Amino acid sequence: MLREILKKTGNAAFAVVGTALVAGGIVFFVFYGGDFGALFTSRTIDVSGSPTSTGYGSDALSQNTRPSNKRLPERKWEVLDPTIEAQAVLVQSLDEDFPFFRYRTRETWPAASLSKLLTAVVVLEQYGNQRKVPVTERAMLAEGVAGGLKSGEVYLSGDLLKIMLLTSSNRAAAAFEDFAGGKAEMNRLLNKKAGELGMRGTILNDASGLADTNLTSAEDMFILTEYIYEKHPEILNWTRLVNYLVQPTNTTEFRTETNINPFVSDKLFLGGKTGTSDVARQNLAAVLAFKDFRIAVIILGSPDRVKEVASVLAWMEQAYEF
Repeated sequence: MLREILKKTGNAAFAVVGTALVAGGIVFFVFYGGDFGALFTSRTIDVSGSPTSTGYGSDALSQNTRPSNKRLPERKWEVLDPTIEAQAVLVQSLDEDFPFFRYRTRETWPAASLSKLLTAVVVLEQYGNQRKVPVTERAMLAEGVAGGLKSGEVYLSGDLLKIMLLTSSNRAAAAFEDFAGGKAEMNRLLNKKAGELGMRGTILNDASGLADTNLTSAEDMFILTEYIYEKHPEILNWTRLVNYLVQPTNTTEFRTETNINPFVSDKLFLGGKTGTSDVARQNLAAVLAFKDFRIAVIILGSPDRVKEVASVLAWMEQAYEF
């Protein structure tokens, strides 16, 4: 999907170049798009995977063999900014913290089902993946039938997380609310974690994202994506599953659930989550393989996230010398 569209050309993003005197020498700095502070936030981690046609294997998020002295891309200033239809876009490498493109990254926007990524983090850190979580009658009142849950079923928390992430099940998210002690308690845990991570523009009022008052920003979603990449790569690995065989712990019935993410069959996709609502339009928080980089791609409020991602990646091909 993306690989074919990358053959097309795009436009580009602006930059500001300057110099600063540091310890008697000259340091050049470059600003690639809307958020100046991004250049001065840096964290380096050591992860890579076995090479494949995309440059990374199925375990690309869990190994510690990142190549050293990687040459960073150089901006081609003659290439103009891309045309952006989304409300916000952020593209940044995860290993090098290199900002490829940033557009309105601090503007808040309805999170929709991107909320479930933070829910997954909270569940894993509070309860682990082996707790037995019942599907309550209240959870069954949540909008949508995705996940095929039934009242009274009991799932291991890890299995219910996979159902929630792959099918975007609102009922699975509601079951976690009840397991946590109620919606208010889950909201407290979610917002506490967001605060700890420095997600200053994020506030959640439910675990599913059904509430249009769940707000976030592209910058906050990058913080969360980077945290998941570093601390909970299993979440990203789960979201790469095309199908998942599901069985409650209290029945002998089993079924197969299918991943609804439109990027899941793409070799560039290293994990992530979509979110969609009438108010939010189409959101995306994903990790993609691009050249020999692993990049976080955050799209908020796009009329067509697949087209938007392809357009931005095509622009990157034209706007940078690799």
